[in-house]
Amino acid sequence: MAHNYEGGITAKSISIQHNSTDVLKQPFNYPQGIPKINPLNVTLGVHEETSWHKHSVPLWVYVTEGSFTVDYGSKGKKVMNKGMSYVEAMNWCHKGINGPQESKAIVVYMGAASTANHLPCNPQ
Repeated sequence: MAHNYEGGITAKSISIQHNSTDVLKQPFNYPQGIPKINPLNVTLGVHEETSWHKHSVPLWVYVTEGSFTVDYGSKGKKVMNKGMSYVEAMNWCHKGINGPQESKAIVVYMGAASTANHLPCNPQ
């Protein structure tokens, strides 16, 4: 849905998968405490991988270039393509795996000042 503002400015909605659940279709909650929003531009180089980690706060992801795979261990793998938007799994170990071309995403941690955005973990 687009929205027109004064002066000809328009805003086009970014669709999001499962906007009331995370990518694994689990409900999520915002942490208690003083809110802290942390937006990042993330670039994954050719064949780069993240370490296994989990998020303790909601994390919104919008893939702006390329595509990458997220390995959720026993819950399988999901390919995230350019234009996709989703809330990343919370409290579930996963890792990102990039392919043969650079990929980029905008990520926004919706956390709290006293809560870690991500923690290392072992695959589940």
